[in-house]
Amino acid sequence: ASEKKVRVIVDAENYRQRREEFLKRLAFKMGEKAKKTRKTVTIDPRSPHDRRIVHLALKGDYQLQTKSDGEGFFKSVFIIPNKKKIDKDQND
Repeated sequence: ASEKKVRVIVDAENYRQRREEFLKRLAFKMGEKAKKTRKTVTIDPRSPHDRRIVHLALKGDYQLQTKSDGEGFFKSVFIIPNKKKIDKDQND
């Protein structure tokens, strides 16, 4: 007989939602820092789920690029400023 797998998600006191909001705020804060300093900013190693939230939070900011790198399950997220686009916006 084939067995169906059931996925169970436990979300005590809206932990997942609070975690997502925290990661989005962190992404925006680090994104602003990358733009201001014009240097790549690194977010400490995170799980694939957490990294995805960071990447999606900054996806719409054309002045930034995000990249994950590292070994194993937990990888760092790099937020890379696009200096040409930042310069263009400041000169317009």
